[in-house]
Amino acid sequence: MDDVEILLLVLLALAFPISAITGLVLAIKARRSIAILTARIERLEGAVREGFVPSSSVAPEAPVGETSPLPVEIPEHVRAAEPEPDVAPPEPPRAPVPSIAPAPPSAANDDRRFEEKLGTRWAVWVGGLALALGGIFLVRYSIEQNLLSPATRIVLGGLFALGLIGAGEWLRRREQAIALPGIPAANVPSILTAAGTCTAFASAYAAYALYDLVGPGTTFVVLGLIAVLAMVAATLHGPALAALGLVGALGSPLLVSSDEPQPWVLVIYLAFVVLPAYGVARLRLWRWLALAGAAGALLWTLPIFWIDQAAALPAMIHVALQTAFAAFFLTIEPYRNASDEGAALDRPANLVLMVFAAASVILASSVAVGDARPVFIGAVALILLATGLRIPQAAAATGGAALAAVGTLVVWPIRTLLRQDPENLFYQSGDAFAVRPDALGTYLTFAVLSVPIIAGASLVRLSRSRELPVPVAAWYAGAATAFPLLALVAAYWRIAELERSLSFALVAAALALAFVYATVWLRRIPDAEAAAPVHLGIGATASSALGALALGLTFALDKGMLTVAFALTALATAWVAERVAIPVLRYAVGAIGFIVLGRLIWSPTIVEGNPGPILVNWLFWGYGIPALAFFLASRLLERTGRDLVVRLTESLAIVFAAFLVFFEIRHALNDGDPLAARFGLLEAGLVATESLVFALLLTRLDLRRTDPVYRWGSLVFKVVSIALSAGGLLIVNNPLFTDEPVPGGIFFNALIPAYLVPMILTVLLALQERGVRPPLYSWTSAILGLLLQVTYVGLEIRRIFQGPELGYWRGFTQGEQWAYSVALLVTGIVLLGVGLLRDIRFARLASAVYLVFAVLKVFIVDLANLEGVMRALSFIGLGLVLIGIGLVYQRLLAHRPGDATATQ
Repeated sequence: MDDVEILLLVLLALAFPISAITGLVLAIKARRSIAILTARIERLEGAVREGFVPSSSVAPEAPVGETSPLPVEIPEHVRAAEPEPDVAPPEPPRAPVPSIAPAPPSAANDDRRFEEKLGTRWAVWVGGLALALGGIFLVRYSIEQNLLSPATRIVLGGLFALGLIGAGEWLRRREQAIALPGIPAANVPSILTAAGTCTAFASAYAAYALYDLVGPGTTFVVLGLIAVLAMVAATLHGPALAALGLVGALGSPLLVSSDEPQPWVLVIYLAFVVLPAYGVARLRLWRWLALAGAAGALLWTLPIFWIDQAAALPAMIHVALQTAFAAFFLTIEPYRNASDEGAALDRPANLVLMVFAAASVILASSVAVGDARPVFIGAVALILLATGLRIPQAAAATGGAALAAVGTLVVWPIRTLLRQDPENLFYQSGDAFAVRPDALGTYLTFAVLSVPIIAGASLVRLSRSRELPVPVAAWYAGAATAFPLLALVAAYWRIAELERSLSFALVAAALALAFVYATVWLRRIPDAEAAAPVHLGIGATASSALGALALGLTFALDKGMLTVAFALTALATAWVAERVAIPVLRYAVGAIGFIVLGRLIWSPTIVEGNPGPILVNWLFWGYGIPALAFFLASRLLERTGRDLVVRLTESLAIVFAAFLVFFEIRHALNDGDPLAARFGLLEAGLVATESLVFALLLTRLDLRRTDPVYRWGSLVFKVVSIALSAGGLLIVNNPLFTDEPVPGGIFFNALIPAYLVPMILTVLLALQERGVRPPLYSWTSAILGLLLQVTYVGLEIRRIFQGPELGYWRGFTQGEQWAYSVALLVTGIVLLGVGLLRDIRFARLASAVYLVFAVLKVFIVDLANLEGVMRALSFIGLGLVLIGIGLVYQRLLAHRPGDATATQ
């Protein structure tokens, strides 16, 4: 292919965008005239539909057959484009003219507006982006086809960029004369300039990275000039240039590739790209542009690292540099004169800084970082810490510094025994808990230096923040208190591998003393209680002292002693909170309770294997001491008011007491294994009894002093008892269906604790709920009691006649059948007497049901063998007995004056 053909190809490639722009301008001008004519036609059609005839006084009388022209409303953008006359002619006097109401916008108008936006505004934007991509792809095509020499390619790219930028500036200066309707001012010029800027960036970058035509110094100067020119042009051309210029500049390294990419060049290039974006954003107050620049730089972190994974220094420099840029331009410079009073967190800026901290942690997990890890993380943490301390609107940056430090302690590469090289924590091949860090001395030095610097500086800042809102001050308090505890836990996991360690216990004790001293120091500040941030710091340091003490106990103790120590810590905390009047300590009691509860859920038996002998064992200490401790703590805290914390603490005491009884029952009935899979009849009865006892006690407490803890607690235990009784005792564990032998003798056996005792408790619960709770409460308890009573009596009769195995498939003897009938009759008579003596309507109704069932059983089942006249007489007798029962009830109830108003 000769030079003439190449030139024709280039001209043909340039002709497409030029023709598109020219056609677009001509189409927009034609649309202007069409808009004016359309508006006039619509106005005339509306007048004709309304039947409006202009008054003769509006204008000089027109000849016959002619009508005076109606006033036509010209669109606003058309009026703005038309020249105004120098002197307005005086208007003749006009009579009032009836106004023609504009027609409501139709679907056609909406479609036309959408079409105008799509064909003018969006088309121009997409066209500008296409120009930028066209220039870049043209360069790429010439590279792939080897059509032009490297110097020629760069020169043509530069000329194309200058042509676009020149066209944009020419259109900007003549935009008043061109007056493109439907397009906001300066969109077309700005998009052309943005496309030229993208092409200029790509050409300058390719001249150095691809062809080595210029040295690094010249490249940096050129990139700097392009960035400055783009910044200046964006201030004139509007946000479209800034947006497309930033996108094109950030995407240029992806489109113009090289066989040997150089990470250092990319780091410097991104710095030159992002700096003008921050400058333009600050100058024109385009917050979105600054955030977009920071996000784009952040997305390049992993590609820079992937270019050469053996050398992570460019990626570290990039993250540290971009973190500094984001901190300065997003927070320090905009809020340099802001005060603490009324400060509010800048959420987008803080989120960006947090993401940079997370990116630094991910990078620090790489083995390639090597010995530079503490220096790199230290630099990022100091940048974030200084930003958060200086600018209250960026207080979350102190949390970012803590995140970087703690995250590094967690992801620090591990030391392997088989190889001398360290291994990544996330790709290790050994034991998941064998995570001892590489370079242990450096690891400990970093931990010892980072924790006091970040925590101490945040605490000092908090002590001086008297006017800060609490949400902002909370970040300083968290960095000063929660960060050291998290760092201690991370180091304990990595070094001690979650085993007992007296060394870490001593460190935790020292940290607890430090928090105690910080609490005392904050309380000595004048008017500390009046300053909300200082008051928050007092509570945070006091709570952290307890947290450090709890960690020390965790590091030094094991098995049940740890649970006991936590429970006693909660009691001591309540005692201190009641005397020192630090509100946050009250919540710390509940927090410790949840820790103990989680510890017991993780290991319900407290110790591995058999907890010990019956009753007095590790279950007794592990659940009994927490129950007692939280009960006493609730009594101490209640002296200053019964609030949510008191209710929470008391609820924990109830929960631990219930678990104590439950696991003791399981331990006693399952050969010392409280986690056995077996759940028999006796165990189900005892657990149901436990639930009913707790329901009775809490109901009694609720009647004495109404409280949600007692009300909901009694309801929960009652539901559990109903589930165990109805589902377990009556169905699943019923020996009538399981045929399992009933332990014990003929009369004193497992049926008594399984059915008789729960029946008595349900009756007592029904009597206690009668008249003070909704009727459904007492009715459910009474019905459950009657079901348990019937089941107990029936199973006991069967135990007498059948022996320990009570399966229903073994059949029923004649004496057993008559025993059931007698039991039903006796029960009905007893219920009738109780109902009459105690005026309990439910008992009387239940007695009627029992008696009717007894009679039906006698005449249908027991006398089923009768035939002929005897069968007929048995049914006659059944009818007479039923009628007699009805008459007896009528006579008894008729002589009771209180029946009309009797309660249940």
